[in-house]
Amino acid sequence: MTARRACGVALVALAFAPFHRLLGDAATGLAGTATRALTEGLWQAALWGMLVSAVATAVLTRYVPVDPWRLLAPLGRRLAGVPPTTWAAAVGAIGFLLTATATWKLFAGLPTSVDAMVELAHARALSAGRMTLPLHGEGAAWMIQNSFATSGGLASVYPPGHTLAMAMALRLGMGWMLGPVAVGVLAAFSYLAFARMAPESGTATRLAGVSVALSPFVWLLGASQLSHASAGAAAAVLGWTVLKARDGSPTWAVFSGVAAGVLVCTRPLTGLVLGAAMPAAAWLAGAKASTRPRAWLTSRALRFGLGGLPLAALLFGWNSVLNGGPLRLGYAAAFGPGHGLGFHVDPWGNQYGPVQALAYSGADMVGLGASLFGSPLPAVAIVAVGLLLVPAGRGRALLWAWSLVPVAANALYWHHGQHLGPRMLYEAAPAWVALVVFTLADASRSGARARGILSRASGWLVAVSLLGALLTLPSGIRALRTPAAVVYASTLPPPGDQPGLIFVHGSWSTRIAARLAAAGMRRDSIETALRRNATCAVDRYTRWRTASGAGPRPEIDFERRAGKPAGLESWLVSPGNRILVAAADTLDGICQREASSDRLGTVELEPLLWQAPPLEGRALIVARDLGPFANARVLSRLGRPRAWVAVDGGEGSPIRLVEYADGMELLWRGAASVSGAGG
Repeated sequence: MTARRACGVALVALAFAPFHRLLGDAATGLAGTATRALTEGLWQAALWGMLVSAVATAVLTRYVPVDPWRLLAPLGRRLAGVPPTTWAAAVGAIGFLLTATATWKLFAGLPTSVDAMVELAHARALSAGRMTLPLHGEGAAWMIQNSFATSGGLASVYPPGHTLAMAMALRLGMGWMLGPVAVGVLAAFSYLAFARMAPESGTATRLAGVSVALSPFVWLLGASQLSHASAGAAAAVLGWTVLKARDGSPTWAVFSGVAAGVLVCTRPLTGLVLGAAMPAAAWLAGAKASTRPRAWLTSRALRFGLGGLPLAALLFGWNSVLNGGPLRLGYAAAFGPGHGLGFHVDPWGNQYGPVQALAYSGADMVGLGASLFGSPLPAVAIVAVGLLLVPAGRGRALLWAWSLVPVAANALYWHHGQHLGPRMLYEAAPAWVALVVFTLADASRSGARARGILSRASGWLVAVSLLGALLTLPSGIRALRTPAAVVYASTLPPPGDQPGLIFVHGSWSTRIAARLAAAGMRRDSIETALRRNATCAVDRYTRWRTASGAGPRPEIDFERRAGKPAGLESWLVSPGNRILVAAADTLDGICQREASSDRLGTVELEPLLWQAPPLEGRALIVARDLGPFANARVLSRLGRPRAWVAVDGGEGSPIRLVEYADGMELLWRGAASVSGAGG
């Protein structure tokens, strides 16, 4: 079996087989259950989509003896006449406009995940000339998810690439534009890479370029303010520059090294694998065609290393200052070794082995097939079947490296994020788009084979898929709109012209997590403690730990296993806010007070901290409400003239600001007289 057919068989299996059903047991926990449920819906929709598309295509091919590709021939000739630079600018503009529209019309200009919120908070510090956010000696007031305390202040777990880009955009007052600009660069340079990869296929490369810009997966995730957009732009530039270095001066390899360095500094795993695979795929073929292959390859490799050296120095320096060593990433600093690559138990106690790797990889491919074009016919299925049935075009080595290597690499990483699609494959999305377009273009040129049936069938398949996308995609996109309740919870009402401090009342669990993180506990241990113990028991442990271990140590289960032990019940304290209660345990006075303070609802700190961080010169600062005693210390350190408490408005209403004294009475019922309460 040739490598092409073996790859086709593997892709057919991943696109069609329900490997995701291997998830959802006790060993894979909530992450596996959620991935299985999401993928099952997409998989079943794909089966119906393939069935309907196949039947409709067969009927049209049989009874409409017209080749749709011939009808499009005049359009193809016109497209081929557009200069490449003009087409690149056009597809870049389309990508920018679609992403900007999604940023505001769908997501209200807000980040869509905690990852982006935390990275934005860190970027605020960088834009103010600091390496970290100051904690003012009261770390629990500002510790948030995916962050950790350093000797200088609060840092996010993320590498410097996207964080620095965010900081520059914030400095210019245009933080929201980073995603749209990155997608514009991604689309433009993807097309330029395709055009250099297959110069004989002018129409196909132009269609591939505009398809990247139009891909819902590309511009929706680009609007999320996540680091994938910056990494995707760097990958596209890398693809173009390695081909420039292959076809021309080796000096272009310097720019390839810079692009690869930016990619590594933004998404390290993706950067390392693509930074090695893409130059290798392009330059090994170029070296074979040279009269002096070793010298040809060496000259480019040296320049590539020279271009990447400053970015390597940046990453090593960042890691040394913040994470404790040049090769230690922030993920390990915050979550420990369980965050690393390989088969093991992840930081959330879920098992990740070869079976789970296969199941999650299958889920990724099903998700990619559904999200790439939003069509009922999954895109990955077109590529998979094309590998087996359609004669191959030439010069696709770079495209295959770009698309497949991230899939293989991510199989060794336990985190397969499903957010607006399989986001860990975002940087490979342009290559997958091009593979779909090139596969269909190859089929359209198969006119002499089987009396042109393959050509006509591929044309009608495209028509049916486009119609399906037009019918189903708009409703799917509307469903992604950020709910009004989330917008309200992410928007601080103006407190007036006077500078002040707003205490945000989050959940009891997040108050516990913040205290433990400020006391130096790793995030994986915090999550395990909160998942496998009664909330009050963890609160008692937190009081013991923050009191420097005075008195006997409370018994806490730190076993890294998925799920919660038997005997723990989940109690709803307020909408969306639950605590764990042991049947044989009772809440002591402090625990009762902590739970009671959440009865009116909660507003978490992550969506707000990046908007009003604790930096000098800012008129408005937010901090976590930890209760009257801890709040008093924060007020004393910051010396703010006025303070308010942000509380849940209820029933999807905006956040309410309450005068500080009234807020303490409302939430904590004047409990400042209870010794030790609230920290």
